[in-house]
Amino acid sequence: MLRYALRRVLWSIPTLLATSLVLFFVTTLAPDAASPAGLPRFVNPDPQDVRSRARAALAQAAADDARHEVGARELRRLGGAALPYVLPSLEALPPDGRRRAAVALAPVAERMGFAGAGELAEPEAAALFWTRFWDDRAVDFTRAAVERAVVRLVEHGSDMREKDVVALDTFALPEVIGAMTTTTDAVALARLTRLAHHCTGRGVVLEPDATATERRRALAEWQEWWFMRQTDFMALEGAYRAIAVVTDTRYGKWLRRATSGRFGVSAIDGEPIADKLMARAPLTLLLCALAMVVSWAFAIPIGAFGAWRHGQAFDITSSAVLFVLYATPTFAIAELLRRLVGPHDLGAARLTLAVASLALGSLATSSRWQRAAMLDVVRQDFVRTAHAKGVPAWRVAVVHALRNALMPTVTLAGLHLPALLGGALMVEEVFGLRGAGFETLRAIEAHDTAWLMAVILAAATAVTVGLVASDVAYGALDPRVREVLVRRQGGPTR
Repeated sequence: MLRYALRRVLWSIPTLLATSLVLFFVTTLAPDAASPAGLPRFVNPDPQDVRSRARAALAQAAADDARHEVGARELRRLGGAALPYVLPSLEALPPDGRRRAAVALAPVAERMGFAGAGELAEPEAAALFWTRFWDDRAVDFTRAAVERAVVRLVEHGSDMREKDVVALDTFALPEVIGAMTTTTDAVALARLTRLAHHCTGRGVVLEPDATATERRRALAEWQEWWFMRQTDFMALEGAYRAIAVVTDTRYGKWLRRATSGRFGVSAIDGEPIADKLMARAPLTLLLCALAMVVSWAFAIPIGAFGAWRHGQAFDITSSAVLFVLYATPTFAIAELLRRLVGPHDLGAARLTLAVASLALGSLATSSRWQRAAMLDVVRQDFVRTAHAKGVPAWRVAVVHALRNALMPTVTLAGLHLPALLGGALMVEEVFGLRGAGFETLRAIEAHDTAWLMAVILAAATAVTVGLVASDVAYGALDPRVREVLVRRQGGPTR
């Protein structure tokens, strides 16, 4: 059975992957402001990195037309990360184009602290400056040199060391963002966020006395931005460029976040979605688990006894009551219970009422499953044989009939979880329980796609686990099924 369970879990992985593909397509039909403009959903035939962006921007900045301003703007955004690909190519440009491109880079030199406003406005001076700059400082624009500079800044921070990193501009972003995730020193974090903000013109700058919550939110925001924009400042090399066809897409980036346990930040409050999910999901799972236990605790005896007394008063009455419950929406049951109890009497009873609402909403379906299974079993020959042998009626009902009638019901139990999760959305809203369902409704209102995808994936995983568990339970309860499974795997049968 263990091997069977493991095989089911492994087979569930491609199922979850296919499910995520469909759900991602549906949830991202609307434009996503968090995604880079023009990034494809699933396949990127021409992945762009800092090298291709810098060279395209250089050609535009050298042009004597409307493209010049577009290229100049892009060069300013790429900053120091573009210099290793732009400066060696300046000499290959026509003289006029070289001068225009050199002037377009003047704001980058000012941001790096090498020139004041207006010092490089004269084309000849700007071209000469960048030629000498690259001759003198090309060796500083290597990953090893940047890593040393950032490590020195984190371990022994000073204004001079910070100025050294400022002089590298966006070329140092990979190491600066990486250091944010590894250091816990408040002063170092303040310097790193200040550097990142200085060269990008965006993002939160932490103060040394920032609270733990402020630090967590700021770091999550910076990591999310870097995750989406890192190829703007880094070159794709070797195998990374080959796999970027699928990874440098909206779905590829989301899948990488999901497999690493990170889902980005919420569009509502800027909180890391993984943290919010860990905080909200336990309440929703507890609510659904308790509702499932309560509903099945009543559904099994009601359905079984109704089938055993088929056509009698209990069966007719229970069927009528359960039909009413089945036709009543879960949110209506929840609202009715809330009004019956009254707003002043809720308090700690909110969870109990929420569980009762979900349980009542699913009781009808569960009991009908059990009744149908029991009706099929009581007509079997072994039940009639037990009656003929004089076995007491209660023993025939419980030991012979109910035991076998539980098998289909256990199998269907895994399918019961999605309905409970859907009902939890409304029940949490009615009773003000701040679980994953409550947060999901807020995300729908705010078009928070990242949260919706995270919740959908978590729900799909929970449902898959439930289905595997129900199948394993079926095999454990029924020796015939267990023998078939073992025989298929080549194991010894007993």
